[in-house]
Amino acid sequence: MKHILVETKKELHGWYPGKRECTAERMLINPYNGCSVGCFYCYARALPGYFEIFHNEGTIFVSKDFDKTIAKQLDSIDVVTCGYLSPVTDPFQEIEKEYHLSEKIVRVFVERNIPIEFITKSVVPESVIEMIKSQKHSFGQVSILTDDEDLRRVLAPGGATCDQLFDNISRLSKNNIFAVCRLDPIFPYITDNKDSLKKIISRAVDSGAKHIIASVLDIPAKISDWILQNIKKHFGTGIYYEYKRLYTEKIGYINANINYRKKIFDFLRNECDRRNITFALCMEYEIVGSGSNLSAPSKQTVDGQFIEHEKQIKGLNSEFMSSINCEGIDIPVYIRKGEKFQPATDCLGNCLNCKDAKCGISDLAMARSPDTKKDFKLKDYKKWSEEIKQIRIPVV
Repeated sequence: MKHILVETKKELHGWYPGKRECTAERMLINPYNGCSVGCFYCYARALPGYFEIFHNEGTIFVSKDFDKTIAKQLDSIDVVTCGYLSPVTDPFQEIEKEYHLSEKIVRVFVERNIPIEFITKSVVPESVIEMIKSQKHSFGQVSILTDDEDLRRVLAPGGATCDQLFDNISRLSKNNIFAVCRLDPIFPYITDNKDSLKKIISRAVDSGAKHIIASVLDIPAKISDWILQNIKKHFGTGIYYEYKRLYTEKIGYINANINYRKKIFDFLRNECDRRNITFALCMEYEIVGSGSNLSAPSKQTVDGQFIEHEKQIKGLNSEFMSSINCEGIDIPVYIRKGEKFQPATDCLGNCLNCKDAKCGISDLAMARSPDTKKDFKLKDYKKWSEEIKQIRIPVV
């Protein structure tokens, strides 16, 4: 595996600036920049720095001793949210077998009784399951793009087999760990067959999944030609031109036509309702106003819309989500009590829609006004840690 071990000054941080549909606050963790799962459509290929080198050369950058860095940062604060491993590249990709950074980071969180989640297209190590089952708010998400193994080898060539992915869900469920199945992304004309989607949902539910998340492929403009050429290479010229016709909306990335997307989401929501499982979308939006500048910074309103000059960008979870939080599980903010952390009383963790900060952190009640900040850094956690010393916050 071509990789480079690098020193890092990366810090724990929250969601990125701009449009946001993620209801709960998270501490984002990326131990690896680059990914051997090899998804040709991955948005990380459009990111700068190490990710650009990875896209062009295939080199994975490993953050040296990142678990120790994370431990020091967690020990410097008294307020935490659930760790997110990881928002950009697979935490259990092949290089993990050599460095075990993700496993070590999970241990750092669990030893302090801080919840942590992961998203993966790889086999979940048994050691990770053993650790997180002792932390009641920790959970796992498994991305299952298709139940066709030949197609899986094209879409996630370095990932786990279809059977192994469903087995991930089963192993999580058998250990009483909340398990999420992600149909994320769905590929128009390739993986959007309704019978196939129903089969995935059915098998996921039977395996023990408690929540379904979906999205339709969106295409970063910077690598749009790369993605479309791969579509042509693997699926033919006809599908290539279908994509050229379908992908006409620009909401940050290039998105499929809203009518197509809504039909897919309506079908999935109804199917999940039928199977008695909750459903949500990941970063799906529609244009509901008029205007021309979608690249300008956005302002989120209290009803979940984004004002961008004359345009309004509306998050689709307001129409299709059936859970309180988009990841299906309600995880409170945690506050230090001695050496370990405990949940803040009565906190559902749905910060984006919260108007009354029962956790005591007013910044996290993001529905108070359209102007509330929604992207946080380690320095904000340090500020909150000082603030809660002035008030008494009950913990469970």
